[in-house]
Amino acid sequence: MDDVPLLMLLGSVALLVRVGMGWYATGLSRSKNAAGAVLRNVLDFCVATLAFWAIGAAVCFGDRGLIFDIGRRFGANAFFHLVLVLVASAIPIGAAGERSKLLPLGAVSFLVAGVIVPVAMHWVWTGWLLRLRFMDAAGASAIHLAAGMSALAVAVVLGARNGKYNRDGSSNMIPGHSMPLASVGVMMLLVAWLPYVMGASAAHPYLSGRTPANVLLAAAAGGLAALVSSMIRYGKPDVVLIYSGLLGALVAITGAANVLPTYGAVAVGAVAGMLVPYAMVQIDLRFKVDDPTGAVAIHGFGGLLGTLVPGVFGFRQLGVQALGALAIAALALLATASLLVVLKKVIGIRSREADEFDGLDLAEHDLNAYPDFQQTTIKSYHLREA
Repeated sequence: MDDVPLLMLLGSVALLVRVGMGWYATGLSRSKNAAGAVLRNVLDFCVATLAFWAIGAAVCFGDRGLIFDIGRRFGANAFFHLVLVLVASAIPIGAAGERSKLLPLGAVSFLVAGVIVPVAMHWVWTGWLLRLRFMDAAGASAIHLAAGMSALAVAVVLGARNGKYNRDGSSNMIPGHSMPLASVGVMMLLVAWLPYVMGASAAHPYLSGRTPANVLLAAAAGGLAALVSSMIRYGKPDVVLIYSGLLGALVAITGAANVLPTYGAVAVGAVAGMLVPYAMVQIDLRFKVDDPTGAVAIHGFGGLLGTLVPGVFGFRQLGVQALGALAIAALALLATASLLVVLKKVIGIRSREADEFDGLDLAEHDLNAYPDFQQTTIKSYHLREA
């Protein structure tokens, strides 16, 4: 893209995605872990930024001069790709909520920002997948699918929070402390998604005049579809499931926001709004994967949907998209799981049971975010599915 100031402006505003993710993850945490949730988001930002500057940019662009920027070539394009990496690196942090040690998460952030996502971006936008005419306008595969699979590895290797699953296999709802905070995070993500997708599309360049409208239309269709699905299945609109449908639609539209007609964006959003919440429920109830923010369903499954959407242009295209999705998912899942298994044996990655009971804010930081309050039993899909 020739308009460097515009690309830098879009990247700067797109960083608000990180703000929305932080608020959403914190709101869905219990109050005894709220300060730690914010700090983990900040730690991830610090580590991921330096990891991409140190080696990630060189991997992404295939340019050795970008290692520690010794060639002084870290310009507007590299800056925007850094923003994309920061969107991705926050995703596994949410999946580790309320039971992980602080410092091992920094190693995950370094791996995601320095290796996994840069490799995926290189494959998609300059490497072998591009030569196969793989399509990904704004990172459905390279950002969201990759980070979602890393989140899956984090959640599985860490194990569930204490009290999440019962001996009979049933699942307990562990409600967050502030749904209004999570709601503000969702709206911040909606606002920041526009410059994120427009900037990513323009950087490659895939931007079209329909791109911003398609983002909003997909989100609206996704949220409404999730609401209707929740009403039909559970008799009441489940707030978290509705948010997961809206966010899943935002993720799904990133794969082809530039080429779809507006009615196509509505269709993609509606499908994501129905399937992503269902995937979130199944990941919890059937597969017993404890993912407090729904990162695996929203970004992993939503990213898969977005990656496969360009397959509507033909069977060959669908095959290319599926091949790319498989390669990126395998890379992220295996690399993250391997790192975590090593860390688990060497230094440990799980907080002590007593610390988890008291809250990580007190155990790790000697503070309380604010005074606790009594929570009542929530009749969520956990009880309605029983």
